[in-house]
Amino acid sequence: MPTCCIEQRVFIIATLIIILASCGKSNPTTPTPKPVEMTVTPTATMTMDTVESDPAMPDPTEEPPIVLIGAVIDGTGADPLPDAALVIQGEQIVALGPRAEVAIPANAQLIEAQGMTILPGFINAHVHDAYGSKLKTWARAGVTTVRDVGARLSSYSFSTRDTLNADPAHARLIAAGPLVTVPGGYPIAGNNFSSLTVDSPEDARAKIGQLIDEGAEVIKIVLTIGDFPTLSLEEATAIVETAHERGIPVTVHATTARDLERALDAGVDDIAHIVTDHVSDEQIQRMIENGVAWVPTLAIQGGHGAENLQRFLDAGGQVALGNDAGFLPGVIVGMPMNEIEQLHAAGLTPMQIIVAATRNAAKVCRVGDTLGTLEAGKQADVLVVNGDPLQDLAVLRDVQLVIHNGTIIHSRLP
Repeated sequence: MPTCCIEQRVFIIATLIIILASCGKSNPTTPTPKPVEMTVTPTATMTMDTVESDPAMPDPTEEPPIVLIGAVIDGTGADPLPDAALVIQGEQIVALGPRAEVAIPANAQLIEAQGMTILPGFINAHVHDAYGSKLKTWARAGVTTVRDVGARLSSYSFSTRDTLNADPAHARLIAAGPLVTVPGGYPIAGNNFSSLTVDSPEDARAKIGQLIDEGAEVIKIVLTIGDFPTLSLEEATAIVETAHERGIPVTVHATTARDLERALDAGVDDIAHIVTDHVSDEQIQRMIENGVAWVPTLAIQGGHGAENLQRFLDAGGQVALGNDAGFLPGVIVGMPMNEIEQLHAAGLTPMQIIVAATRNAAKVCRVGDTLGTLEAGKQADVLVVNGDPLQDLAVLRDVQLVIHNGTIIHSRLP
């Protein structure tokens, strides 16, 4: 190949190399672009997420809150609030205090209850055979929770309880299932009331364990030393121990000081009737030291034993409301005014009676964390009566409004 051709090719290749190298270098006069930073200015249009995250804005997906304005007795035993605001959102109380200090949501359903008294829903800690329409009667009367401490074997069902409890028109049902006794014992004998029987401590442990597995929230035993056979101390103790191992309380049918002594020996949690003969100071002190409450059912016992109850109360004992309704004829299903009147005759003040029907009954029923007082965070069970029950207990009959689980189930107010 001629020398001139070789030289031309070398020149061309060298030129190409120079051009390619220059293309890979940055132009020093042109700055490298920086990433763009964007600032978004909020507009007046708000998304659902914006509404839910702003605590000052109501959630449009929720029902408007209910706000009650009036005098409040909160169930704790504290002095009444004469001009208070109670705020309910959903099923819960979210605020309570003097009206001037409580923020009232702009979208609230405002209910003025001037001249009335706002109370916690009452609790009846001693009823029977409560599965059915009786629950609506209790609820409309302002008794928003009942504790069924014994249904006949053929009439109780924990699944039925759960179904009934899903409807706020029914009083909340806390259920024991059947009474527990011995073959031929009370109330099988005496009242022809079919009950669960046990015949040994081992049998007691097995049957109580099964009952709790099925859904029992309390166990009711019968101790009646007298004309009928009854549970031995060993059987009663086995029942209490089995229940307590599962966190379940035990209440007892006991009406004499001898019954009471055996019940205390067994370790029960509350006494379901007043004792009508003399209770010793030692027994009263033992009850208080062990935290054993009394649900006296004075009315069905004609007021007998009231002196024992007053001594118990004076010593610092805890009394809860219960009237034994649901089985015996003539015992009030609804607001138990005859029992309330008997408690008053026995020396309890109106405030003590209200506390017995609210905070104390909730504790006995093991629902004190969620019910029994009007406090932020608790379930919204509310009773409004026309007048002041501290001045006249009879106004408890004049129910103006009932709220159960945050739902208005009965109202005579605008």
